[in-house]
Amino acid sequence: MNSMELSNYLEKLRFGRNVSQEEFVHGVVSIRQYQRYKNGDSVIPYEKIDQFAEKLGINSKKLLTEFERERAKQYSKINNFYNAVANNDYKNAINIKRDLDKDLIISEEGRLYYQHALIVYDYYSRKLTVNEVIDKVTKLIDYPAILKQQYYTDVEVLILSFLLGIFPEKQQELLLNKLNEIFNSEDSIMAGDNNDYIYTLILMRMAKTFGIKKDFPKVVYYCDMGIDRGVSKKNYYLWEYFFYYKSLAHHALGQREEFDDALLRCYNVLNMEGNHSKYEKFTALIEKDFNINFRSYIVNLIMPD
Repeated sequence: MNSMELSNYLEKLRFGRNVSQEEFVHGVVSIRQYQRYKNGDSVIPYEKIDQFAEKLGINSKKLLTEFERERAKQYSKINNFYNAVANNDYKNAINIKRDLDKDLIISEEGRLYYQHALIVYDYYSRKLTVNEVIDKVTKLIDYPAILKQQYYTDVEVLILSFLLGIFPEKQQELLLNKLNEIFNSEDSIMAGDNNDYIYTLILMRMAKTFGIKKDFPKVVYYCDMGIDRGVSKKNYYLWEYFFYYKSLAHHALGQREEFDDALLRCYNVLNMEGNHSKYEKFTALIEKDFNINFRSYIVNLIMPD
């Protein structure tokens, strides 16, 4: 168990119950030792957890259960915030941000995720330039030193994948190769609290970047990875992008049958979701890319003359 995260949760409860830190630690540990717990320099023994729980008026089993629940709840909120920012849903993003700002984020990974999300929020809101964003994000994860790691959290990989879209071409190439290496090495990514959304977004960004690099087999590879993951998790997030990128790749490779299949599946996903603005967005892209009438082309696939 992470003592730093548990200490953050204890602090949140202590504040909520209006108990001073001196009163909270009295008879349990010294202030200095409590600070060691908070800094992650020392592990909280279970007997101390029992004593802290008693100070808060709850049993330790319930405290630990609520700790895990609260951590997952906060992580989900950060996911929702990042998703709202990525989809330019600023009204929703502002409401979630307001809720998160008044709370103490207890997870180390959650804090990193939220700090990154705030930078992305300021960037998409045009409060930061590309160079300012690169500076902030690279400092946040200690880039390029982070590339020497053997293992990565999913949030770290998410942040690296974000840099793909804003790095200059030379740095982008280096980073893309590293991300490809990470995904092709078993157990290089350590799963976080709720990584379904994160993994899918990373795979989408990688497929898009390989498309820009005209490495079309890799586009298909990462799109299929995202789709397969969605099937196993019963989560269809970003499938319209995966099938759209697959159609682009198969078209470039001259694979007509695979192109038709990807385009039909993209059409089905868009209609299944029923988001009119998204349907119009992808229709415009597809008709421009392939010089076709999207709906008529699909109708001809389903009911050929």
